[in-house]
Amino acid sequence: MATEAIGLGDSQRTERNNDSTSKTTKDGKKRRKGGPKVKSGCLTCKTRRVKCDERKPGCKRCVTLGAQCGGYEKPAVKTEIHTGPRPLVPKGIVQTRSLRIQPYTGPDFSGQDEARYFRFYCENVAAQLSGPLGTSLWERIIPQAVETEPIIKHAVVAVAAFNKSRMDAAKGVGKSNPHHQFALLQYGKALKKTRDTLTSGVSDPRRSLMACLLVFCLESLQGYQSSASNQAAVGVALLQRWFLESKEKLAHFKKIEEDICHGLSSLDLQALLFLDTRAGPIHRELLEGAADVMQWRPLIPESLRDCYLYWQLIMRHCYHFIAAARSEITQQSSTAPPESTSQTPPLSFDPGNNAWSSFLDASQETPVSLQRERDACIENIYRWERASKGHIEEALILSSRKDTDEYILASMLRIQVAMTQVALGTAFSQNEMEYDDFTPEFNTITTFAESIHPALVARDRGSRFHFNIGILPGLCQVGMWCRQKAIRGRAISLLLKSPEIQEGVWNSESLGRFVNFLRMVEEDGDDADGLVPASKRVSWVGSSVSPREKIAQVLYVRKGDVQESVKMSDDYVTWCGDGFNVG
Repeated sequence: MATEAIGLGDSQRTERNNDSTSKTTKDGKKRRKGGPKVKSGCLTCKTRRVKCDERKPGCKRCVTLGAQCGGYEKPAVKTEIHTGPRPLVPKGIVQTRSLRIQPYTGPDFSGQDEARYFRFYCENVAAQLSGPLGTSLWERIIPQAVETEPIIKHAVVAVAAFNKSRMDAAKGVGKSNPHHQFALLQYGKALKKTRDTLTSGVSDPRRSLMACLLVFCLESLQGYQSSASNQAAVGVALLQRWFLESKEKLAHFKKIEEDICHGLSSLDLQALLFLDTRAGPIHRELLEGAADVMQWRPLIPESLRDCYLYWQLIMRHCYHFIAAARSEITQQSSTAPPESTSQTPPLSFDPGNNAWSSFLDASQETPVSLQRERDACIENIYRWERASKGHIEEALILSSRKDTDEYILASMLRIQVAMTQVALGTAFSQNEMEYDDFTPEFNTITTFAESIHPALVARDRGSRFHFNIGILPGLCQVGMWCRQKAIRGRAISLLLKSPEIQEGVWNSESLGRFVNFLRMVEEDGDDADGLVPASKRVSWVGSSVSPREKIAQVLYVRKGDVQESVKMSDDYVTWCGDGFNVG
C-alpha cells in the first residue's frame, strides 16, 4: 500500500526487488544487504531510502522509474564567527563596510596635560570635594559640563592642577612648580572665556552657578579667602535673583539641578561663618526666604542625607538671623559708626562683617522682638533634633566603624548643631563669662571632631582640600570661647595636628595659630579648676590676616573688673611651619 501511495506499479516493484541485493538468513528470511548510509542524494531517493547517483538535473534512478526527481537540498552556508569586538549598530540601521564607530575618548582637550589633569580630577579631586555626603555635583554634573562648556573645562583642569600643587607644597616644593604654573594658565583661560561670554550677552544661569562654585574653590586654593567669600556671596545672589525671575517660568529654573542649589547653600554658609560684607537688609531678605522654605517643606527626613540637607537650611536661617540682628542693633546705637558699603581690605575682620567678633558698645539693649526671633531659631533646632534623632543614632550607635560616610556625616551634624546653639545663645552677649554655660557643647564639638579626624586624614587623596564645612569652624569656636583649659587644649591640638587640612576658606593651620595666640594671652590667669577668671579674659574684636604671607594683626580687648576700663590691645601673629611668634 505504501508503494501505491507514491505511484509504483507491479513492474516497478519487481525491478526494485531485482536491483536490491539480498541475502537469506538462518530462519529463511531475506534481508537487504547493508551498506553505508548516504545522506546526500535527491529528495525522492532519500524518501524511498535508496541509493542515488546524484546526477543532475534529475538522478538516473528516478528517470528510469519514471518518477519525478525531487531535486537536491541547497548546501548550508557556513557563517563566519567573529571572535573579536564588533561595533554596535542601532536597530533598523544596516551596517555597511564604510561604517566606523570610534570608541569614546572623553572631552576634547587641547593637549595631553589637560587630559591628565582632568583624569586626576575625576579619580581623586571629585570625591574629595564631595565628602561624606556623596553629592553628584562634583562627580557627575560638573565633569559632564566639561564636554560642552569651555569655561568649566579650564576651571576644572585648574582645580586639579592646584590640588597637585598643594600636594607638592606639602612635600616642600615651592609655588614655582609646574602644577602651580599650569593651574594659573588654565584659570586665566577660564576667566577670559567668562569675559567673552559676558561681552556676547549670552546668559546661562546653570553654567554661571557652576563657574561660581569652581571660582570659589580656585580662590580658596590660592589662599585668597576674602575674594572667595565675596564669590560665595555673589553666587547666592545670582541664585536668588534667577529664582525670583523664574517664578512665572518655573520649568526654566528647574533645568538647574538640585545638587547645584545645595552647592550654593554651602557657599552661603562659607560666607556667613567666615567673612561676610553683605548688608543687614540682604541678610534679612535671605532669612525670610529660608523661613518660607521651612514653612512649606515638611520636616520628615527619610534618610541621613535628608537630615543633612534640611540642617543646612536651618543653619543658614540661624546665621542670617545673627547677622541681620547684630546689624540692626548696631545701627540703632547712637555711638556706633554707620554700616559701610565699601569693600573691606583683604581678610579684614571687623565688628559687623563676621559672626565671631564682639560688640564694642554694650549700652544698646537687645529688642524683645529679636529675642523672640532667636527663641524661634532655637526651637527650629529642637524640632530638627527630634525629627532626625533616629537617623543620627542609627549612624552613630549601630555603626561598628568610625570611618564610614554615615558615621562621619552624623558626627559633623552633631558638631554643627552644638556650634550653632552656642552662636545663638551668645549672639548678643557682652559678658565673656556666659560662654561657660556652654561647656557641654564645647566638649561635644571636640569629642566628635576627635572621633572622625583620623578617618578624614586617612581618606584624603593628597591635597586635603574639602568644599563643605566639616570640623574646622567648630574647633575654632572652642579655641576662641571655651575657657576650660583641657577642652580648649584638645581642640587647638587637633587644629595644629594636620595643618594642611582646608574646608573651603577655613585653613587648619592659620586657625590653630590664631586661637593658640588667644589662649597664650589668657593662659597665665587660669585658676585651680582650669578656668580663666573674668579679669584675664579677652574679647576678640577683629583681625587683618594675610594667609599667604602667614601674618595676622589681632585686635582684642580685656575688660577686666567691672570698675576697670576697657583696654584695647593689638599684636602681630606670624607662623611658618611649626614656628610661631607674637610681635
